[in-house]
Amino acid sequence: MALFLRTESGLCIITILSQHESVGFFYICFMNKFFLLIASHLYFFSFSQDTLMPIVFLDDVIISEENNGFDVEDFIYYVKNDTTFYMGFKHLRYYSHKFESSLNIFNKKNKKIASINKYGDYHTDNNKAWVSYDSTHSNGRMFKRSGKHRFYTPEAFDEVFFPKDTIDVSLDISKAKNKGDSQNMRDAKTVGFSIGSDATEQKKGGLNKKLAVFSIDMQKYYDYTISDTIYNNIECYVFTIKMKDLVDEKDMKKVLIRNLVSYFDKTNFNVLYREYKFIYNHFLISLDIDVVVHMDYVNKKHVPTKIYYNGFWNVFLFKPERADFLLLNSDYIIN
Repeated sequence: MALFLRTESGLCIITILSQHESVGFFYICFMNKFFLLIASHLYFFSFSQDTLMPIVFLDDVIISEENNGFDVEDFIYYVKNDTTFYMGFKHLRYYSHKFESSLNIFNKKNKKIASINKYGDYHTDNNKAWVSYDSTHSNGRMFKRSGKHRFYTPEAFDEVFFPKDTIDVSLDISKAKNKGDSQNMRDAKTVGFSIGSDATEQKKGGLNKKLAVFSIDMQKYYDYTISDTIYNNIECYVFTIKMKDLVDEKDMKKVLIRNLVSYFDKTNFNVLYREYKFIYNHFLISLDIDVVVHMDYVNKKHVPTKIYYNGFWNVFLFKPERADFLLLNSDYIIN
């Protein structure tokens, strides 16, 4: 069975599948020296009138204005204009909490060659934030003799999650650029928290084009699915963007985001879970990155509780790096 929706751009088809026929459905993509790692901000991405609405598969869930107060077109609009994931990471920076993290570096044979573990507290006074450590422990050649990081990956995560100095914090959402941000951080803000944006300022290898998963040019490479699930005893919509199974090897080079899954709380559309799969091969850049972010509610504020990264990147003229990173956040102080 198929639903036909009329948009400002024309007629589109919404196909409803049974469970057996269904198509399967930061923190932390950050760009420096062509390296992607998710960080904690957002640029807004709004509908343009020349953007066709993609075909969306409905897996055993009915989205209609009668049942939900919104239709499929509205749902896609919410996805593309979501700020809740961004706000969750604003909460991470704004509220005091405890953290523990582990980061491992591997060689090309996937043997661990360096690691660092950190335990401590993230402090805020509603205007400023700073980090204190209960303990840090490293193994292998994680640091140079100068004390600087030998590898880029831990340096990037330190910039995002463990600032060396006191930083300003706020819950304000603004489209304006932060003049203090590096170009790398600005790209991270776009990539990590605005699904479908092509607004990255660094355009090496055409990465900006490959992030626009809703653009007319990219829709032919993706399946879009709406389903539902129970996450932490909360009913959620599941929205999946997945590369089509029949994309040929040549076209795969055009598809940076291979899989993107988001869980939306049905009561308020807060993003409670998100996972990314990035694969990209270019003569300048090669990467294979997985990111998973778990969110939860603390005193009605939703915050990141678990962030996991596993990735490989190889950039021309730089040594390749393979690493995994786990960050656990707990004991938020939210009054």
